[in-house]
Amino acid sequence: DGYSKGDLLAYYREIAPWLLPYLKDRPLVLDRYPDGITGKSFFQKNAPHAPSWMRTATIWGDQGTRELEYVLCDDVDGLLYLANLATIPLHLWASRMDSLDRPDWCILDLDPKGAPFENVVEIALALRALCDDLDLEPAIKTSGGEGMHVVLPLGARYSHDQSRQLAELLANLIVAERPKIATVERNVAARRGRVYVDYLQNGRGKLLVSPFCVRPRPKAPVSTPLDWSEVGPKLDPKNFTISTVPDRMKRRAKAKKGDPFASVLGPGIDLEATLTKLVARMG
Repeated sequence: DGYSKGDLLAYYREIAPWLLPYLKDRPLVLDRYPDGITGKSFFQKNAPHAPSWMRTATIWGDQGTRELEYVLCDDVDGLLYLANLATIPLHLWASRMDSLDRPDWCILDLDPKGAPFENVVEIALALRALCDDLDLEPAIKTSGGEGMHVVLPLGARYSHDQSRQLAELLANLIVAERPKIATVERNVAARRGRVYVDYLQNGRGKLLVSPFCVRPRPKAPVSTPLDWSEVGPKLDPKNFTISTVPDRMKRRAKAKKGDPFASVLGPGIDLEATLTKLVARMG
């Protein structure tokens, strides 16, 4: 589509005020495309050759088999350095350096893999309704593809196992309500055209595509935070691109609306109260 690496740097410079709060003090995995989105790419966890001014952190990774030097990105210079390495999307740990075993959020990844996007929307709204019943306030963003991410704040108060168990309960409740369009089957063939409600993206070292990051796809789509009022039949993820998202966020800032996803960095839910309500709902 004619976008250059310079355009990628310009985008990340412009979106940095909204992106950096999610990156700060959090281990990153880089998804690098040195030959563009149609060329070979690779994931990079280990960053032993980062410049001296860039923060890194040594963490046991790969199921505890070796130490990895993860890169941390706290400022615009670091962000532009990563973009200049042809890092298109940035993948985040759910936890920060001072609380690696306590995630900031719980995620449900709605992955259509060929299912109609209208079904993704229906499941997202069903999740919102379920969370309303449980007195929870989830945030939502596009994945940058055809899926969406529904996320609950945990405030670094609970373990990764607790986060995954909560996501599993919510996923199974939604699948029970919408069995014709939703599934927790990981095997693509077994999904039979249904949307995969993935709760397994919760765990130590599990990754979330960062809000506001560009995805390596035609038209340069962006994983974009949404207001729940935008989630409906007219929603088209293709409208959120490297060219449109900065202006969208500037308009929101001018209207004093801010970032609708920022709540995932907040104090978090009361998990005990939520589980009590879930048990009552399940009978």
